Amino acid sequence: MNNTINTPKGKAVYPHVNEPNTRFNPMGEYSCSISVSEEDGEAFNKQVTEIYEAAYQRECLLQNKKLKKASSFPVGKDDEGEWIIKAKQPAKVETKAGKVFEFNIKLFDAQGSLCNAQVGSGSTVKCAVEPRTWFVGSLGFGITLSLKAVQIIDLIEQGGSSATSFGFAAEEGYVGEKLEEAFVSADDDSSAESAFDF
Repeated sequence: MNNTINTPKGKAVYPHVNEPNTRFNPMGEYSCSISVSEEDGEAFNKQVTEIYEAAYQRECLLQNKKLKKASSFPVGKDDEGEWIIKAKQPAKVETKAGKVFEFNIKLFDAQGSLCNAQVGSGSTVKCAVEPRTWFVGSLGFGITLSLKAVQIIDLIEQGGSSATSFGFAAEEGYVGEKLEEAFVSADDDSSAESAFDF
């Protein structure tokens, strides 16, 4: 059964979707936080909260007592009042028997085709996530959004930038040759070969 849900569209914040981050976990962890509009943040928060509360009530009935709730929640406002959705996925999981399972994040372009783009901060994305509830005595009953896939609506490559990242919008006027097109035409130009013949 597919239990994934889709986040609203938003801006990726320090995404690790191409390579896992091993800074805090030697096994690696993929992650993607998304900054979304207030309207979308409130709606998605309501959706996740309903899933959480239903699972919490079931667990309380199973354990025949009211459980402590974890203080962390994957949807909420940051210190600046922006709505943030946090999703993550371990890159590797080792079972008690010592078997290691590896995971990766599927990337799709705006048209829904698989791609291998290098996703950087500021990219406009949607994420497919699986809400997973858990209970740890010391922390309480919580929920995690397990990251499964990312759809890239507007790409800003790692270490790169776009016109919109500088606040520019499309205007009437000069239209330059795209960089990738320039390199293709240079490869087809026999004069270009001689120009770089040292």
